[in-house]
Amino acid sequence: MTTYHSSHAIAAQKIIDQVGKTIIIAVPLGIGKPIGFLNALYQLALQDKTIQLTIITGLTLARPNLKNELEKRLVEPILDRLLKDYEDPLYEQARLLQQLPSNIRVIEFFLTPGKYLHNSNVQQNYINSNYTTVTRDTLNFSVNVIASQVAQSSQHAKEYSLSSNSDLFLQVAEGIRINERAGKKIAIVAEVNLNLPFMYGDSVVKQTEFTDIIDSKKYPALFATPREKISYQDHLIGLYTSTLIEDDSSLQIGIGRLSNAVANALIMRHQENNAYQDMLDKLGAVKKFGKTMASTGSLDPFTYGLYASTEMLSDEYLQLYNAKILKKRVYDHVGLQILLNEKKITDDITPDIIDILLTNKLIHKKIKRRDFDFLQEFGILNQEVSYQRGEFVFSSGQQLPANLALVEVKKKLITECLGKKLQTGKIIHAGFFLGSVELYKQLKNMSFDELQLINMTTIARTNDLSFRPELLKLQRKQARFVNAAMMVSLGGVIISDGLRDMQEVSGVGGQFDFVLMAQKLEGARSIINCHSVRKHRNKTLSNIVWQYPNVTIPRHLRDIVVTEYGIADCRSKTDAEIIQAMLNITDSRFQPELLKQAKKAGKLAKEYKIPAQFSQNFPERVQGIVKEFQHKGYCKPYPFGNDLTDEEMVIADILMYLKNCGKFKLGLLVFLALIDFRCKPKALPYLQRMNLVQTRTVKEFIYKRLLQRLIK
Repeated sequence: MTTYHSSHAIAAQKIIDQVGKTIIIAVPLGIGKPIGFLNALYQLALQDKTIQLTIITGLTLARPNLKNELEKRLVEPILDRLLKDYEDPLYEQARLLQQLPSNIRVIEFFLTPGKYLHNSNVQQNYINSNYTTVTRDTLNFSVNVIASQVAQSSQHAKEYSLSSNSDLFLQVAEGIRINERAGKKIAIVAEVNLNLPFMYGDSVVKQTEFTDIIDSKKYPALFATPREKISYQDHLIGLYTSTLIEDDSSLQIGIGRLSNAVANALIMRHQENNAYQDMLDKLGAVKKFGKTMASTGSLDPFTYGLYASTEMLSDEYLQLYNAKILKKRVYDHVGLQILLNEKKITDDITPDIIDILLTNKLIHKKIKRRDFDFLQEFGILNQEVSYQRGEFVFSSGQQLPANLALVEVKKKLITECLGKKLQTGKIIHAGFFLGSVELYKQLKNMSFDELQLINMTTIARTNDLSFRPELLKLQRKQARFVNAAMMVSLGGVIISDGLRDMQEVSGVGGQFDFVLMAQKLEGARSIINCHSVRKHRNKTLSNIVWQYPNVTIPRHLRDIVVTEYGIADCRSKTDAEIIQAMLNITDSRFQPELLKQAKKAGKLAKEYKIPAQFSQNFPERVQGIVKEFQHKGYCKPYPFGNDLTDEEMVIADILMYLKNCGKFKLGLLVFLALIDFRCKPKALPYLQRMNLVQTRTVKEFIYKRLLQRLIK
């Protein structure tokens, strides 16, 4: 029996009474966390040290811990707009301060990137796990409680949607149910939040799936991520990546600015193809990388469109859907999917479909019950006909033998009972979603029919082939798996998650899973996006390195790497060929030293020289081309909208500039600001936004002068 609660505190106490004082709770990553329930458990564990609370999760979302006064003045009002009454997990502040009580432990398999560097508590409780093995690793901790936020159906009170959180319940719940049958006390908890979009597909469950349902009638806002500014590097990487994606194929793109840039470039390719090809021409892209582009992708607009299979449904997928690029439907039937892939049929049902199905042995001439169910499930036959004991029963009441060898029967079926379009097709399979306020708003506002095109399902389906290998191979036709890296070695090793001293930056997530799939699927490719350089303490460093101790993707799985300088195709190549290709997309300021290291190691011939066309990889040259197209309205810093005001964008750039200044340069800027007595009326809106028009302290006075000086 399911127990209903209106109070998180009462529910938490009841579950401790039921399960015992050792609580090992698994909760979803991202926005799926039932924070009200978690906070109630946390408070009980604070009060009673005999309670041992272990929380297993990934990607804890909370307001950042801002220390800099200027950052606080800028960021806190933005967070108030975006997050509204979002409730932070209570464990997070204690974790950041490394002050978690000894009876409370938080274990994560994916971290907010860069947030926990040198935080020993978090670093020691991180699980290095591929996303497809997270369920196994979680269950190995002897989980006895799982909990998640859910959406409740407005039509059926006892029907719920796991929404963004299908993976946990569809896999971990099954595991702890087995433990329950063996006599172990468990709890499966749902926390209702009506702000969650009600998603369909595998995420729809009945209330009987839960032991406890909490509905406090207070529904906090979802954690929304602010849309990031896309740099010239991002735009170029997105542009090159977009040339590697074929029409009528399957797409997975990662998380963050680079995936936004890829989506933006795909939309430019589809909607503004002349400008798209002109930009590639000015970069000399086809001349340099045309062979790889021609064999792997296309430069043309999309006719058939793309299908997405992804662990994370993010803003860029809906942008591709809105642009009518993400429109290819796949179907959970091997025979039907083969016919679609071979272009023998389309989504539009035509009169010859019955003959095609007969010829390809998907149905029998003497229609059986399973044949009829197949025809109606996929919309090939409409509801004007039913099936009873070997006969077709038409809406007029007429009954005829269900035998397609009879000309009159087949003719009546085709003329009166064919559907118009195939049904149950999906354009997206995804495990969870996370993104902007607009993402959640669009999902909430989608019609029932639109939402039927999205199946929120398990990571076992999106990140692997073992779910239904034959079907998934057919659906992931010419699959392209696009993910980002922090660094790439000259030999093709991918570094995406950790630093040289094993400090974890984020996590492996699904990257290894997707790279491995690209090796297994016929026609598939893995594309790793990586900035060629980065800024660190006001120094420019190369992200293409000779070697690095931390490895996310080993070099035997190397495939395609894209930087802002182009494409390196590393599949089925010798070490020398790969090193040459990687040097070709390296910033030219770092090419000589890397070339020297490769020769010293005997991996390149002593006389080898980088071709002239690849030895001018300087930011000024490519940045100028991006700026040219920005003046024409392309490559916008915020192509899909912006969560900041005009003043906030300017201030954010100034704060980033100050953050990257060294101590001497920063001191010089402060000195120059203090002796600059020029009046700058245009600075007033920025000072108003930062509440610095009137200053009360010396520090505020310095802040005011700095802003006045740096605002152009």
